[in-house]
Amino acid sequence: MGRTLGALALPTLAVAVSWLRLEDPRRLGEVIAVVALALAPALLPRGQRALATVAAAVAVAWIAFGAQPWELLPFRHEKVLAPVADTIRLGIGDFYGVILPFDPVRHLEMHALLLVAVFGFVCATALAVAARRAVAAAAITVAGAGWPATLVGGREVAIGAFALAAALSIPLVLRSRSGPSLVAGAATAALVVGAATWASSASTFAASAVVDWEKWDFRGIPARALGVRFVWEGRYDGISFPPTRTVVLEISGPTRAEYWRASTLDLFTSDRWIEDLSLVNLGEATGRVPQDRLTPARALDRKSWVEHRVEVKALVDERLVAAGTPVAVDAPSLGTVFVLSGGVVSARRAIQGGTRYRVWSYVPNPSPAALASARARYPAAASDFLTVWGHSLPAFGERGRDGRMRALLAAPEFPAFAAYGPLYDEARRVAGRAGSPYAAVLALESWFRRRGGFRYDEQPPRAIDSPPLVDFVLASRAGYCQHFAGAMAVMLRLLGIPSRVAVGFTSGSYVDGTWTVTDHDAHAWVEVWFPEVGWVSFDPTPGRGTLSGTYSFASESAAAVAALERGDLGDLEDAGRGRTESDADVFVRPGGDDRRSLVLVAIVLALAAGILVGMGKLAVRRVRYLTRDPRRRAAAARRELEAFLRDQGVPIPRSATLDDVREALGEEVGLDGRAFAAAAGRARFGPPDEARLGAEVARRELRALLKRVRLELSVWDRFRGFVSLRSLRSGWEG
Repeated sequence: MGRTLGALALPTLAVAVSWLRLEDPRRLGEVIAVVALALAPALLPRGQRALATVAAAVAVAWIAFGAQPWELLPFRHEKVLAPVADTIRLGIGDFYGVILPFDPVRHLEMHALLLVAVFGFVCATALAVAARRAVAAAAITVAGAGWPATLVGGREVAIGAFALAAALSIPLVLRSRSGPSLVAGAATAALVVGAATWASSASTFAASAVVDWEKWDFRGIPARALGVRFVWEGRYDGISFPPTRTVVLEISGPTRAEYWRASTLDLFTSDRWIEDLSLVNLGEATGRVPQDRLTPARALDRKSWVEHRVEVKALVDERLVAAGTPVAVDAPSLGTVFVLSGGVVSARRAIQGGTRYRVWSYVPNPSPAALASARARYPAAASDFLTVWGHSLPAFGERGRDGRMRALLAAPEFPAFAAYGPLYDEARRVAGRAGSPYAAVLALESWFRRRGGFRYDEQPPRAIDSPPLVDFVLASRAGYCQHFAGAMAVMLRLLGIPSRVAVGFTSGSYVDGTWTVTDHDAHAWVEVWFPEVGWVSFDPTPGRGTLSGTYSFASESAAAVAALERGDLGDLEDAGRGRTESDADVFVRPGGDDRRSLVLVAIVLALAAGILVGMGKLAVRRVRYLTRDPRRRAAAARRELEAFLRDQGVPIPRSATLDDVREALGEEVGLDGRAFAAAAGRARFGPPDEARLGAEVARRELRALLKRVRLELSVWDRFRGFVSLRSLRSGWEG
């Protein structure tokens, strides 16, 4: 039992950690219970394991799906098994349609399947270990830890190294028979894992060019960034940038500056903005993009479309970047794509560098008069964008709105929501007299950009006694674009105006008809929904405006003010002309890898691991011959022959005598080993003079035997024996 638990320690941890990365927050209690149930059958005698596995599976079904054991009987199929099947079907689809990591409370089907997956992989590994099937257990471990790594990005090298170490630990613990052999095996395994990790992350050539063999240039490998990955969610603890800019996109088509939107943050909860995108449609990456109910009819008019051609350079992301809302795409190389809520289109995996695609987008460009005349008449579909901390708020201009808001904010059962009461008061002070949603938006935007005393700071003071955005508005007034966009969007929702945070990039630099976008251009801004117009962009971050429309203070604010004739807004100047250092508010991680190369990387790592194992075995065997004692040299020759036969699948018991080895050589391989056995016997049991000669003859006969055997073996059989771990059963053979 002790050896079984020792062999299962790392594999169980690797599988559980890899799957837990798919959800946030993590429900550790349920996962620990499932892991315990998965390990239990392997600790029982062989005849009791099957029944124990069934019992454990029933218990996991109760934890994951809420099904009682007696409800899983056949006659309860319609009431229980059918809903469970629906849960499984929906959960599997969600893993490829919901942005990860997911919230287990909002996506119960996905959480249930996560528990089932952890149980299945851990239980299968445990049963294989209990049956002493080390290779099968290692393969299951790699699959169990590797599958979730293909679903969510980040830390791929670390997860891969952990999975490799876990897989190697199984045969090491099961087959090592002594302390020295365990230490030697652990050292070799550490060497394998370290070399594989270094090969995956040490350099551009190792991690990218080796796999991307079609683009090899033997005239010289140019140094370049592996890739840049962004985490599209609200983070308020500071940002930093590498000193050198990395080009992530090149976009041609539009001649005016646009914001290149990658995603939208629609949900505000836990004091931050996060993605909350659901699957709208699944289809080929060529043709019209289905639209939701908030897209206006004019978006279907081709005259309102903006066409742009995108080439991915170093951006590591699944999402198709577009100006505004995508209405049609032409990206046949991507195959199937997911159309998500929020006007987001996503590929199955990170889009490979060098990929080109075309997007036609609806980018509203209304006049200030059109926005000023837009009334606060919002359809039911807009209610999701009038929600803060799970509370649906009354729309702008509704009767008795302020009283209802005060009651909600004062309710003792909602303490987290009540913390935003001061933010509501400040929004009322700044824009409470606005006669329309548009006027309120302009008032808040101009206040953030100029009148409010805010300053741009990439390392702002951290909030201590209040939520980050509340502290930003009421105390520090220092932050970067996530602070500005996040605070403005929350304040707009508190005022009853549908809004959200958009994330992506500013326009970049325009040269010879192409917009060059770098990692320093990453940005967040605000989108506000207006009836019959759709989502309109506003930018409250000082010095970051790039829009050319006249409806926003991010550009020609004077025309907007003149059209509205708002007295206290009339003297505002355009604050958005100069470009400053980009304030990407998301985590920038050079070195992200392309998931489309994951399989090839795994193959390369497996080959490297096998070669290192074989070289380690060879080195250990050679060390045994470094002695002047002929008896030890003869023993080393015998152990080398035994190890070779075991690695080729010939069963050699640990207690085998020299005659047993000779007979196995003749029966299994068809070679006469009498000369070798006789020489080895003289070396071990003869007088000193004969022992020295016998050791030399035994070594010579061994070489001849092994040479003849290898000539009869295929290349695959020779390689399989080279990397085999069977010889470890009688001690670490290297």
